[in-house]
Amino acid sequence: MQLVIDIPKEDYDFIKRTGYHTQSLYNAIKDGTPLPKGHGRLVDADALNRKDVNCANVPMNFIDTAPTIIEANKAESEE
Repeated sequence: MQLVIDIPKEDYDFIKRTGYHTQSLYNAIKDGTPLPKGHGRLVDADALNRKDVNCANVPMNFIDTAPTIIEANKAESEE
């Protein structure tokens, strides 16, 4: 299962450094957003320079240049 969580940087650094869990980690997991199986590549769309692009007709190669945040997850049928 892949899960997107939001956790304070200080807590993340503490957990990485010590290996101890914090209440904020449990809360972040509880409140996290599960990613569906077989999701596509998740990108940082805000990193794209969109000033000269008509949003109604965005070419796929433009989207393909977006920085990847999370790699695609193969669908169960593809495994």
